[in-house]
Amino acid sequence: MDSREKINDQIDNYYDLWFKTNDIYSDWAKRHNIQENVLFALYVINSAVPYCTQSQICNKLYLPKQTVSQILSGLEKDGYISKETNAEDRRNKIIKFTEKGERFATRILEELKVAEIEAFSQLSEKQRSTIIESFALLNSVLIKSFSK
Repeated sequence: MDSREKINDQIDNYYDLWFKTNDIYSDWAKRHNIQENVLFALYVINSAVPYCTQSQICNKLYLPKQTVSQILSGLEKDGYISKETNAEDRRNKIIKFTEKGERFATRILEELKVAEIEAFSQLSEKQRSTIIESFALLNSVLIKSFSK
């Protein structure tokens, strides 16, 4: 097997692992009666400081505005979020959890974090660092390669 074939096989393996990771999160979300994109939107809303906007969710998750709008409409309909006018940018509403939404998001996100910590705890510190460093390096070289 030449170098190019080996790299192609490695890229195929990378895709298989990437898709499997996405499936793992998707299955976890489904077991909690939400969609994967909703799960990650909850994460972004929860972690945004000092507040969250639809644009922040779109940018962080690389999702189209229409998809995020549908997610937010569903969360608002279920009473989990409220939208307020943003004085700095009237086109981009401020997204906040309602009390019900705060309880819902906290429960879901804490359960997710416990599962992730359990999984990461099964790896050594070196393995965890290697994963993070490798992803960062891959992102960096992909950006350079794709910008040509």
